[in-house]
Amino acid sequence: MSDTATDKTSWAQTEAIGLTIGEVSKMFHVSVRMLRHWEDLGLLSPERDASGYRSYTPGDLNRLRRLLVYKELGVPATRIGRLLDAPAPQVVKELKAGRNDLEKRLHHLQKILDETDRLIDMAEKGTTMTNTDSIDQRQSEAKDRWGDTKQWMEFAEQQTTTDGKTKMRQEQHMREVEAKLADAKRRGVKPGSNEANELAEQHRASLYYYEVTRSMQVCLGRMYVADPRFKKHYDDIEPGLAQWLCEVIEANADAQGIDLGNVAWE
Repeated sequence: MSDTATDKTSWAQTEAIGLTIGEVSKMFHVSVRMLRHWEDLGLLSPERDASGYRSYTPGDLNRLRRLLVYKELGVPATRIGRLLDAPAPQVVKELKAGRNDLEKRLHHLQKILDETDRLIDMAEKGTTMTNTDSIDQRQSEAKDRWGDTKQWMEFAEQQTTTDGKTKMRQEQHMREVEAKLADAKRRGVKPGSNEANELAEQHRASLYYYEVTRSMQVCLGRMYVADPRFKKHYDDIEPGLAQWLCEVIEANADAQGIDLGNVAWE
């Protein structure tokens, strides 16, 4: 609240003559529109002079000062009206209830602030302040490779906001899809067949970190073959699975009209 609101000289002037709405607006740093709104709500009732203009008396200004106190405390306008006209015990009761609401809001805002800090850390560093021990070299390299893309931001959001149980379910689903892929390769399923194309789509959907287009999936499939660690991951599940999966992904993408010679990380 502005110190001007308690300026003794300005206050004393109203003993002799009421203030206009413009003067009150300037004194309290409140817009004319807001003063009129509070009047419409019945929170203020300035007198009218002979010409019909509002004339704020010392009593009106005192009520406005109290109104601003409760507004700054976060009390809704509908409750402020009750506080202005209620005896002290009722006001205290209302304020205690309002204080409990403020504590809940503060707790909620602190939670949001903490989540924002974790998201910033994940986006900038590839990890969070509370999860620094779990970061591995692959994730660090992923940050270096894709840190400037929108997909990295999607990954950071997913990692920061998804609870542990959901992550476990997502990881389990990915492992189940990988097992289906391995079984299909052992059975001799050919890339480009209906079953293989369906498996390619299941694989794409299982990549839950961010939305993966078919063009991006082709890029990933080629990386599974080119990167020794990814290749080992898939080939440990089933020998030759990395190369077979890459061929399955490319065949499905080609069938969907993707130009395999011009794929890009979109």
